[in-house]
Amino acid sequence: MRNRFLGLTVIALVTVACGQTGSPSPSAPSTVSRPANIAGNSVIGTLAAHEVGTFAYHVGDALIQGLGFPPGNKAMADNGDVVTVIGTGTFDVAAKSATGGGTFVHKTSAGTTVGSGSWAATELLTFQSYGNAVPQGLPPTFFGGRVALNVLLTPTANPSVHRPAILQIECALGNPPGGAVEGVRLNVRDHINFNKTVPESGANVYIKE
Repeated sequence: MRNRFLGLTVIALVTVACGQTGSPSPSAPSTVSRPANIAGNSVIGTLAAHEVGTFAYHVGDALIQGLGFPPGNKAMADNGDVVTVIGTGTFDVAAKSATGGGTFVHKTSAGTTVGSGSWAATELLTFQSYGNAVPQGLPPTFFGGRVALNVLLTPTANPSVHRPAILQIECALGNPPGGAVEGVRLNVRDHINFNKTVPESGANVYIKE
């Protein structure tokens, strides 16, 4: 978030929480790939309102935590396992590129940690813009939408392993379609698919640069 948007804007962002209703509790561009299914949901490949440019994404990171929300955002697999994702970076719509990354923690349904580590964005797959957040009283550089990124996961316990995955991020600011849910989903290929958003587990936001 740029400094000039701090202050009252920060208070407004806390209030709308990227569409939530609850209380706050390495990069390489390449040819775009549009899989038929991402983390259990169909991918919408057409850019809403033909949004272009570079956006910063924030997923339960220091900026979001500074607004009073918990660290990260959660997704659940069919077996009840839960992953918590934190991340910061940018994506370029025209170049189909992405930068940045963050951390992940994988726990069983009983709360036992079975894995953790870092992740790095490698490619922008899709960006469906929901428009800017002017309807929520925020600056026009604040956007909602659904982003899908190719990422690589590196477990702390075995840093020589790099697991490919698809991370989906959704922010319900702007004019989201029916059924849009604030959150994340993570499909770790040939390993585990966290294909269910955990509602109100955290907050995300995109800021157009």
